Amino acid sequence: MTAPLLEVTDLRTHFFTRAGIARAVDGVSFSLAPGEILGLVGESGSGKSVTGFSLIGLVDPPGRIAGGSIRFDGQELVGLSEARMRAIRGKRIAMVFQDPQATLNPVLTIGTQMALALQAHRQAHGRVTDRAAAERAGAMLTRVGIPEAATRLNNYPHEFSGGMRQRVAIAMALLNGPELIVADEPTTALDVSIQAQILAEMKSIARDSGTALIWISHDLATVSSLADRVLVMYAGRIVESGPVGAVLRAPLHPYTRGLLDSLPAMAQPGQRLAQIPGSAPSLLALPAGCPFAPRCAHADAACTTPPPRIDRPGRQALCHHPLDAAA
Repeated sequence: MTAPLLEVTDLRTHFFTRAGIARAVDGVSFSLAPGEILGLVGESGSGKSVTGFSLIGLVDPPGRIAGGSIRFDGQELVGLSEARMRAIRGKRIAMVFQDPQATLNPVLTIGTQMALALQAHRQAHGRVTDRAAAERAGAMLTRVGIPEAATRLNNYPHEFSGGMRQRVAIAMALLNGPELIVADEPTTALDVSIQAQILAEMKSIARDSGTALIWISHDLATVSSLADRVLVMYAGRIVESGPVGAVLRAPLHPYTRGLLDSLPAMAQPGQRLAQIPGSAPSLLALPAGCPFAPRCAHADAACTTPPPRIDRPGRQALCHHPLDAAA
């Protein structure tokens, strides 16, 4: 068996505020193999983006990793100095943000920015000439579907459409040949056709290069077409995990079932879209026991105690009343 590229164990990332401690990530554990695509899904505020930022050391005060382990290729990242983390971030682990404008500098050409990204890790590549940097940058732009790449290197970010800017951000993430890419809802603001193209390209890149990918999204439909496995997060915890096909066909946790039922494709023409009642709890004051209990139709007195871990072949869930038991 291939050794995991990434092993996350009991990760806890908390925000220490005047109002109290917000447990944004609270005991998250998972592993990722080389070349594997992992979907991380949940509502806004579930902790999925903070999990991604924790992996690459981009949690700023008042937040910090309060406990747990992040082992990347056998190396512990928690507690690593910023200088050593910078040597990994961008070279071995890259991130694609939801808004490409958070990645791209508006006053520099795309070619200049990509050359700077290469030079930042020049020790790994050796000396990079201007010509070599341009050739490598052009090849990456072509790989993500940008036509006339050599010419577009001279353009500024505002000369690209939103979809093209996101492709540029992905190309920059790929530039140094990372072993892991963390993508934080990078297609949310794009139209459906552009979204589908980028998903297909990312899947192809992962398969061809062996790059592992963590795709963070609130949309189970998007994850279903991309990921090998899925982790469902709620209130800072992973409430269900397993192969994406198995989880979507027969979810174990009522929250996962609620996410699936709320997809527009599940509604009949003329009917109102289904929704999960209520709203996610405040991370400053999580309810006792199962945090989903106040919104769950299956909840009873047992749900005021911490939910047990349910194990099925290749799958796990945290629930007192897994749906397969109720079937």
